[in-house]
Amino acid sequence: MIDGNVATQRKFMDIPDIGSKRQYWFNAQTLIAESSLLRVLQQRPVKHPQNPILVADRPWEGTLVQLYSADVHHDPQTGRWQMWYEGHPQELLVCTAFSKDGIHWTKPSLGVQEWRGSTDNNIVLQTGYWDAHGMSIVKAPHEKDPARRYRLYYWVGAEWWDPNNPVLAVTGNKIKEYKKSAWYVAYSPDGVHFTPQKDDPVFTWEQKVSDNNTIFFDEQRGKFVSYHKFEAPIPEFAELPRRYFAMAVSDDGMHFSESVPVLIPDAADDAWAKERGGIRAEFYGVHVWPQDGFYLGLLWMFMVTRTGEPPYNRGWDDGPILPHLIYSADGIQWNRLPVREPFIPPGPAGSFDAGMIFSSGDYPVVIGDEVRFYYHGTAYTHGWTEPLDSPNVYAGAGLATLPLDRYVGWLAGTRPGTLRTGPLRVSGRELHLNLDAHKGETRVALLDAGGKPLPGYSLDECLPITADALDHIVRWQHGTDLSRITGEPVCLQLSLRHSVLYTWQFR
Repeated sequence: MIDGNVATQRKFMDIPDIGSKRQYWFNAQTLIAESSLLRVLQQRPVKHPQNPILVADRPWEGTLVQLYSADVHHDPQTGRWQMWYEGHPQELLVCTAFSKDGIHWTKPSLGVQEWRGSTDNNIVLQTGYWDAHGMSIVKAPHEKDPARRYRLYYWVGAEWWDPNNPVLAVTGNKIKEYKKSAWYVAYSPDGVHFTPQKDDPVFTWEQKVSDNNTIFFDEQRGKFVSYHKFEAPIPEFAELPRRYFAMAVSDDGMHFSESVPVLIPDAADDAWAKERGGIRAEFYGVHVWPQDGFYLGLLWMFMVTRTGEPPYNRGWDDGPILPHLIYSADGIQWNRLPVREPFIPPGPAGSFDAGMIFSSGDYPVVIGDEVRFYYHGTAYTHGWTEPLDSPNVYAGAGLATLPLDRYVGWLAGTRPGTLRTGPLRVSGRELHLNLDAHKGETRVALLDAGGKPLPGYSLDECLPITADALDHIVRWQHGTDLSRITGEPVCLQLSLRHSVLYTWQFR
């Protein structure tokens, strides 16, 4: 026979303790006991009216600049913005630009790298390789050596060099400084002066790691994390290799653990592609960032519409590539949203981002109440084979913004919807909602473990919320104070009409 006090203690211990952790649609799903007359709303960031915010206008950029992975950093202490991007006169050059607002960019003469007899440029790294670096810029937070404060991870396809290729012939001498097709790292004290480690690759082609890799420092793990592309047969699709992603972690950012596959196309992805007129789906890239104890990511969905033919073959499979929002509790097991739609949609025909959109960097940049997503857009799709000076080769850097934390919400229409949690243990003196109720109203109740409204906290006693704000404080007739229920199991119940709830938090 179990002692009653022990049984009560065990039952109490089984109640989730969320403390003051902010709850989103992504991480609150296991807490929800009832969700009725509600739909899932995925928000999309709004593209900036001045897009593209950066285009090719220097000789060493050719006709094409790429914020392909690459990065945009903002220093909140100095207010300085820095962007690293790629120029393509023939070979690929890593360049940098600066800004005071993240919208208007300058390309200063740095005098760092000589290009065609002059250092009057903003180039910070040259490898002689002609294809995309897909670079990652990491500001190592615990690096003791000031000369290694910045790390630039980049791809060089040294073993892909072909003297018969007219573009590669121009750059072949410099690329021969690299012995392997691999991911390398260059160190810098200031994000401008980089010293490449040409003899010490991080990942190699021999390890089957391909030419797309996002590396960042994960503050939640306290480790460097790499999400890198493989191209290999998948049992479900044995007839053709697929692009997919694996993950590895590192304490020092140089020596990574064994790769673990984490993002692999499946039959549902192929069905998604075929419903839209494609042949199959592949994963071309991914960016991941920690978000309040879980992870969000932008997965580059490649809808193949035409297979490549000689001499280009698989490298020139055609089709659009667009980023889709994904989420994970641990960064390993990933989930998709109920509706698979691009997080940042393509622009109209002929625009700089009509064909493909590649997200940049690891973390989106948060400025006040705004989340900024910088991206690389192209007017063409993946299978283009036109020369770089073709007028159809139009690309640039874009910016899209989202209100803080408004990724996905619970949406209620004309009939009031109900969202109710199971019993929770919480901490905090007030309940805060990120909520848009300007077309309707939302009320909140606190219930005991049995589902009965706590005195003073019923729906009828809640003052209705009828406005749009990132931070509403819920108020009942007696006020906002929740100190009376601290430590007690409570259920949260919301009644929403013409409202969208994005997050809730006791604090």
